[in-house]
Amino acid sequence: MRQLANSQTRPMSQEPPEFSHWKEAWEWHAQETARSLEQESEASLLAQIQDGRYDPYYQIWYSLREKGTLANCAPVLLEVLRREVGEVQMLTRYHAAAALFHLLGYPDDPIPPLRAQVQWDHQGEAARQQAIDALELIIQKQQLGKDNTG
Repeated sequence: MRQLANSQTRPMSQEPPEFSHWKEAWEWHAQETARSLEQESEASLLAQIQDGRYDPYYQIWYSLREKGTLANCAPVLLEVLRREVGEVQMLTRYHAAAALFHLLGYPDDPIPPLRAQVQWDHQGEAARQQAIDALELIIQKQQLGKDNTG
């Protein structure tokens, strides 16, 4: 399964306790995964994402939001948005787009219309890919502006 994390690179800090509800188990595992990912560098997170090694609790995206830079992350996140097609990868696209738009300086709520077009395929895959092209142009312009100002 593509989204399972490499347990050898991210050991849990302790054995899981007994849980009375699935949500408690999810939250515990997500917190442990987040703690482990805090130790990873931006480059390591990007390498895992580029290889399709996403954690099942989606914490890698939040870690990247915290320590990533637009210049380093945009190429990898755009690649993820381009390659992860179909309904099965909907949450992966959602989190990749959220991380990328966060690095661009957009809030999570409300979701910008372009982000919705990039992450969801409601208007078809061709339209989603065109939205990714438009997003890439925005990123290039923003990067160009930063290069010219300092």
